Amino acid sequence: MPERGAIITGAASGMGLAMAKDLLAKGWHVVMADINPAGEELAASFGPNALFIQTDTSCWDSQTKLFRKAFKWTTPTFMFANAGVTGTDPVFFGSISTTSPDPPQKPTLKTVNVNLLGTIYSIQLFTHFFLAGKTPNTGKGSIVVTSSEGGVYNLSLDPIYCATKYAPVGLIRSLWPTLIQSSVTINAILPGFVPSAITSPLLPITPVEYITPLTTIVNAVAELMECEQTGQTLECSGTELFYQKQQAYPNETARWVWEDAPKMWQEAWEKSQQA
Repeated sequence: MPERGAIITGAASGMGLAMAKDLLAKGWHVVMADINPAGEELAASFGPNALFIQTDTSCWDSQTKLFRKAFKWTTPTFMFANAGVTGTDPVFFGSISTTSPDPPQKPTLKTVNVNLLGTIYSIQLFTHFFLAGKTPNTGKGSIVVTSSEGGVYNLSLDPIYCATKYAPVGLIRSLWPTLIQSSVTINAILPGFVPSAITSPLLPITPVEYITPLTTIVNAVAELMECEQTGQTLECSGTELFYQKQQAYPNETARWVWEDAPKMWQEAWEKSQQA
């Protein structure tokens, strides 16, 4: 059987670590990427089928190095784009108040850089290196992105986080028709409140019946990475999984603009380039 390789970002804790353990137990070669250097010791404890590469997913150059090394070490056909942060940007965090006439300090927007830009970088780089090294025996590629229930519901406590989780939903629903032409599927999970580095301060005060266990996440990712479906968003709530569809069009005008018109616009753009 050909070697099965995977790349997981945010792999030093939480959902990424749980998924790494699951794939390693199934015989996969797993590249564990995380900004936390503690991942080095974890990967070493898992044996020769695990490789840790310290990575800042918000940085293009750091991710480029990750994918170069990963594709030299194994043959990845699956990527779990899972790295994420929250609560790092005070802008709109919980409330808005001021006693000063001066403008606020420019926000760092680390949450945007990691959760959104980092995810875009991961998808582009995985697709590039996967297609560059693809052979007739490689089979299909599979990408699963970690969004959140905060990507379909609101959270007034952290609107920037929600913005970065809404965006991947639109991204994968819009990108799958392009990627499937290259035999790459892309789907997203929408986890509820899951034990992780992000949620650890809140775990002691959260009723256990409202916590989604890591086993639910592992089951969701396993289902999406092996299936032929693409462009799907799979909500993970408690021990249950729910496929969340795009909302219905309110009328024919909206449907035409978003389904029929893009083909016409694409053809018009291609003709303009030939002129």
